[in-house]
Amino acid sequence: MSTSSSAVTKAATVEKVDTIWYTRCPVPTATGIALDHGWLNDAFQAQDIDLVSIRDHEDPTRRASHFNHQGFGLFREGGNIPAIWARARGESTVVVGLTWVDEAQFLLARPQSGIRNEQDLKGKKLGLTRRPGETIDFVRAMALHGFASALQVGGLTLDDVQIVEIDAPAVELRRAEPDRPWRDPTFDALLAGEIDVAYIKGAPAIALREAYSLIVVADLNTYLDPALRINNGTPRPVTVDRAFASQHPQLVARYLSVLLRASEWAEVHAQDVFRIVAAETSTMPQDVERAYGARLPWSLGITLDVERIAALTAQKEFLLAHGFLAGDFSVEEWIDPVPLALARKLHEAEQP
Repeated sequence: MSTSSSAVTKAATVEKVDTIWYTRCPVPTATGIALDHGWLNDAFQAQDIDLVSIRDHEDPTRRASHFNHQGFGLFREGGNIPAIWARARGESTVVVGLTWVDEAQFLLARPQSGIRNEQDLKGKKLGLTRRPGETIDFVRAMALHGFASALQVGGLTLDDVQIVEIDAPAVELRRAEPDRPWRDPTFDALLAGEIDVAYIKGAPAIALREAYSLIVVADLNTYLDPALRINNGTPRPVTVDRAFASQHPQLVARYLSVLLRASEWAEVHAQDVFRIVAAETSTMPQDVERAYGARLPWSLGITLDVERIAALTAQKEFLLAHGFLAGDFSVEEWIDPVPLALARKLHEAEQP
């Protein structure tokens, strides 16, 4: 009698799935590759499950879940700062995979500034955005970590520079216009001479630097120590809400298996990868290759290696130390390795 009752109660807690939500940042991701091929849609249509994009949704509240990760059946492959922030404020999510895609992280200055290297940053004005109404000012956190890493290489700290606050509007997560890469207000402040140095990353950094003939004071991507390259995209987590992962591990595994397929496809279709990422970042394929390196097609694999988990922990500690998080939490307990293990078995079983 008790066993039957328990089974009924357990079944009643499992929500029926007719929609899976997904979102990813406009950066190189296995999700972007899979979407370009329609593989994710195909995988779930066969099970009468609709796949719906958060970024394309008309409701701004729904789009905000890209940052706050609120919603049942929501997958996100994107920057770690919003994911860490959401977990720290109590959102019940799990990390089911991690990627590491090195990217251009530039500290840029105007040619006439005389700033040429990390040591020259002493006493200079570094621009940081300020978005008081933002859920998480990930752009500010990203730039601050970039500054801290470069200053460390120069034997300096944040106490050795002037931080200039720049008011900025909330980040609107919509598809960018073709050939018009997103740029932060700090970049315009740099051009206007209001600050000496700005932090810009990714393919847009390549395009903007060349368009305005700016000086690269520091390129974090050239630092040999991976700890100095840790930032919003290194490592980049794949997350899903814990309730969905608990109730539907096979669906999570199916989603991840498609991403594994996409990352393997990328390794033998390099030029197509640069084309796809160029469309994601609203830049040109040559900018993508220069920003993320010729090894980009071999960098989209998803793992839960101890090195990547340690890097995620280091990022969480940085954000906590600089006041970006509501509280602390255990990254180890945030990781759920089961879906990825199931996904690998599923992917291997489907290989010809």
